[in-house]
Amino acid sequence: MHITRRFLIVLSLLSGIFLSGCGANRLTYYDTLNDYVARKNYTEAYKQVEDNADKFYGENDLLLYYLDQGYLFHIGADYSKSNIMLYEARKLAKDYFTKSITKEASTFLISDNMRPYYGEDFEPAMAHVFSALNYVFLNKGEDALVEARAVDDYLKLLQTNYGYKNSYKEDGFVRYLMGLMYENEGETNDAFISYRKALYTYRDLQKSMGVEIPQELFNSAMVTAARLQFNAEMDELRQDFPKLADSYDQPKADKNSGEIIVIHYNGLVPHKIDNILEIAFSKAWIFVKAVKTEGEAAESVSTAGTAIRSIAADQQIVAAFPQYVPTNYNITSSIIELGDKSKPTEVVEDIGKIAVKSLNDRIGRIYAKTFARAAVKYALSRAAIKKIEQKSDNAISTFLLSSTVKVASAMTEKADKRCWQVLPDTIRMARFTVPAGTHDLKVNYYNRNGGKAAEEQITNIAVKKGKKTFVLVQTNY
Repeated sequence: MHITRRFLIVLSLLSGIFLSGCGANRLTYYDTLNDYVARKNYTEAYKQVEDNADKFYGENDLLLYYLDQGYLFHIGADYSKSNIMLYEARKLAKDYFTKSITKEASTFLISDNMRPYYGEDFEPAMAHVFSALNYVFLNKGEDALVEARAVDDYLKLLQTNYGYKNSYKEDGFVRYLMGLMYENEGETNDAFISYRKALYTYRDLQKSMGVEIPQELFNSAMVTAARLQFNAEMDELRQDFPKLADSYDQPKADKNSGEIIVIHYNGLVPHKIDNILEIAFSKAWIFVKAVKTEGEAAESVSTAGTAIRSIAADQQIVAAFPQYVPTNYNITSSIIELGDKSKPTEVVEDIGKIAVKSLNDRIGRIYAKTFARAAVKYALSRAAIKKIEQKSDNAISTFLLSSTVKVASAMTEKADKRCWQVLPDTIRMARFTVPAGTHDLKVNYYNRNGGKAAEEQITNIAVKKGKKTFVLVQTNY
């Protein structure tokens, strides 16, 4: 079958698929889902995902299905189910990554929306974080350490094996949290290594991510270093982090105390919209020459090349690219009251900024591939229309078929706006040293104007000697 005829058939089919799916509004779906979460109606949230599995997920969005359900089960305190989902998500992401590299040259003409959702680099790391916390809440400390070591391996993978140049190849919060878990299980040396890596990661990413280095993190690094008698390392930390060192008071050892660590998932990550750009056909065709192709993709490029003589160099073509925009939410901070103590939570992770920076890091590659694809499809559509006009003597059918090709070509160039959209925008934390026993605390939530928006009571928090007890709260409204 000639390439232009194949192109016509495929585009006609794809236009039907896209046009029939126009009513499937992903943003409305997530608005409903996140509203259930805001009201802590997790049962309905799980049901929302299951009831819409075919409509909003399907085979190409299977990774998002596992990620969404994994996070929802996590915040809904169904930790075992969460771990099952998150394990499947990580396994699938790894498989997709391998396939995306091996098939890229032969499938670049396929719209990103027609491919499986591969996920962002930071998403497997966050999946490990949620899994590790799940195991902590299940009182399976050793399993939590397995996740800690797994995320360490993953971050090393980003830095070395694949030679990633993206900004996301380290994560201060992930290192910080893993250090807390190592320390909780008596792995003091591993805890210090994680704390130290976290400090330097926060420092290195402070300008791009805008997250201050937590004082408590520095304190933990110093405490674990002192236990290990790492005097040289302590001096190095004092020299490299003088402001934090000035605020550090070595705590007195208290074997009868433990710690409560409150983690607050706050807000909703930015979501993606279409960013429509126009470019002259001649400039777009430059990208085509830079793209490596094989198989049918190479044949399509060759056929398109024969059609470019009939296309004016200044003819404008349109392409759509993903762009993050903020998701509205009201609560921006929290203060924890525990007995006669009161502490504000501090931002330890800005997932929203990580997501935006990760997309911006690869937007140049997205531009190149999308403009190249748009140029080839435009040239092929012109060739297909010319064939129709030459072979048909029916003006109406010629007009309808030509219109179908044009509409299909445009419809299949929608930006890929998929993302893990139930995640919090920021993660906040507050830590309290308390006597062993049971404790109650109150979380006060504040809006953008500084007014108190809500409060939450958490009772009967059991704290063991020398152990850390994690408390999880979330707001997305």
